[in-house]
Amino acid sequence: MKKILPIAMCAVLTACGGTHVVDLENQREVASMQDVMELEYRDWEKAAADMTDSMLKSNALTGVKKPVIAVANIKNDTMQRFDTDILVKKIRTTILKSGRAQIATNFTGEDTTSNKMRATRTNAEYDQSTFATTGTLVAPNMSLSGKMLQRNIKLQSGWFSSVDTRVEYYLQLTLTDLKTGLSVWEDEKPIVKEGDHAPTW
Repeated sequence: MKKILPIAMCAVLTACGGTHVVDLENQREVASMQDVMELEYRDWEKAAADMTDSMLKSNALTGVKKPVIAVANIKNDTMQRFDTDILVKKIRTTILKSGRAQIATNFTGEDTTSNKMRATRTNAEYDQSTFATTGTLVAPNMSLSGKMLQRNIKLQSGWFSSVDTRVEYYLQLTLTDLKTGLSVWEDEKPIVKEGDHAPTW
């Protein structure tokens, strides 16, 4: 009997653990994902969709002939460590799929292959006819920049209640016309959560 008890306990603990892979194509399964105080998949998806929709519905892109956007620095000024490309990539792909603008990857150093190819242009080992000629790179005429901010607010509803935290995230984006240096579109998307275990410094 003494040997059976530890084995049973292990079985119970094992059953409680495990990993569940969420099917992101299943809307019901995504909606039932456990809520967390950190920024996660659903936050990125909605923020990207809302901001891109706002940009495309504005007149920012219609005033520029053949808009080419260079994505500048999107700063993470939150209490979490993450790469803002998680968000930016979703915005970029939506813009490209809309056919309203193109993205300049060479200008910001994201894609270094174009520069490497041109630096190798005089190498006799390569067939020179396979290289792009000079003057073919397209410079951006618009720049997308922004910041993600975080603000924590302590909440307490009564003497004996536990202290929760409201975490306010703010995604701020600006689209600049590089010819004039003027902002042609700006927007802010708040993401607000309440609970415990809030991300802190």
